[in-house]
Parts: sequence; structure tokens; C-alpha cells
Amino acid sequence: MNRQIEMVVLWTLVIMGFLAHTMADVMPAFWGEQIVTMSTPAHSRELIAMMLGVCYTLPVLAIFLALWGKHKAWRVIHVLLTFIFTALCLLHMLEWLDEFNPVQLTVMPLMGLIGLILFVKSIKYAREKRNTEVEETENDADENEDMDENEDREDANEEQTNDNEAQATHGETKESEAEENTNTK
Repeated sequence: MNRQIEMVVLWTLVIMGFLAHTMADVMPAFWGEQIVTMSTPAHSRELIAMMLGVCYTLPVLAIFLALWGKHKAWRVIHVLLTFIFTALCLLHMLEWLDEFNPVQLTVMPLMGLIGLILFVKSIKYAREKRNTEVEETENDADENEDMDENEDREDANEEQTNDNEAQATHGETKESEAEENTNTK
């Protein structure tokens, strides 16, 4: 599987993990139980905006960079985004030291593992991409040469077939003329 596709799949799992994280926190409310809440700071809008940026904007930007970021600088930015995500995820797991939430036990370790895998893959992507681009360019050139050679062979085969048909037709014409000459004598 292409490294870019692997990273996009992992980032999609990150977005789904954020959704599962939120659902795990809110689900008890459907049964009338207490949900996990924090004391509301005065700047709750800024906190919500930051979480929206981390939960949605960061993965989407990373997906765009993984798919279309061809230059080294874009790949380095992608590595930085994966580092930010992984660090935030692991730091969030440290909150368990203060208050353990068993509901998050299934989601957060997987998010941390996905973050670490994504970070390692993005570093490899940033390092190896140049060689892969050169190889892809060479492969494309080889394929184009092969296509040209195949087209030349097909053209030569068509010409040979046309020549054979012409000779066969010409040969039939000579035979017909010879028969006519014999019949008239």
C-alpha cells in the first residue's frame, strides 16, 4: 500500500477516534447519569475553538499535506502536525493520573498508538519521498519508452501484415493472369 494512503487511513482513524472519545463522554447522559465535565472557564469559546482545530482542522490539513504536499517543506510540516497530535494525545492520557475514567480506556490507548504509528510513518515519508519521486519519474520514463517500443512493434507488424496481404493479392493476380493466358491459348 502506498505510504500516502496509509497515512490518510490513519488520519481518518484519528478523526473517528475523536468522535468515539466524544461519544464515550456523552453517552451516559442518555441514561440519566453524570457525564464527564470540566469546570467551565471564562474563555470556553476559545477552548471549544481550539478543540475544533485539534480534532478536525489538524487532521484535515495533515491529510491534504500527505496527499498533495510534494515538497520537502510540506512533508516536514506534516511531521510537525503528527508530532503535535501525538504529544497532545499522550498528554491527555496523563490526566488519568488525577482522575481515571474507565470509559476512555478503550479509546485513548488506541489513539496514542495510532499517533505513534502515524508519527513514525510520517518521518519515514519525509525522509524517503525524494528517492521515491526519482524512482517514480524513472519508472514513468521507462513505461513511456516501453509504450513507444510497443507502438513501434505494432506499427511494424501492421506494415508487415499489409505487405503480406499486398503480396498475396498480387500473387493471386499473377496466378489469375497466368490461368487466363493458358485458357486463351
